[in-house]
Amino acid sequence: MSNYKFNSFGFNFDDLGKAVDDFVTNIKVNDIFGTDATNTIPAVNSFEHTEYLELQVAAPGLKKEDFELHVEGDVLTISANVSLENESEEIKVKRKEFNYSTFKRTFCLTDKFDYQHIKAKYEAGVLLVSIPKKSEEEKSKIKVEVL
Repeated sequence: MSNYKFNSFGFNFDDLGKAVDDFVTNIKVNDIFGTDATNTIPAVNSFEHTEYLELQVAAPGLKKEDFELHVEGDVLTISANVSLENESEEIKVKRKEFNYSTFKRTFCLTDKFDYQHIKAKYEAGVLLVSIPKKSEEEKSKIKVEVL
């Protein structure tokens, strides 16, 4: 069998694909946006322990009162909406790489978690969210409404 591939367009699409892959792989954010690119979505670490799920939201510079957490259906939403004071005209921003004053992150949970007992605390610039797992007994219970 021949290695020849018919190509009616006159150029090699494999080479084009490789060139695009190389461009995307080697692109550097600072080359496009400069060093003042602001990250407005905080990074999140997620750890599943035996008894609970732990979320760590990196959001320095906020206060615990700035956060709002709510569960709707099986979706946990963590957000903050803080109005920042206008920076003085006397101050020239030389570099700004993060700003977490306004953000919204959502997490889809499963029915193995107890949404009624979610706990959160903010310390050292990190929001720690603990979502307990339901016990085996709670998982197997099904409430049937009598009409």
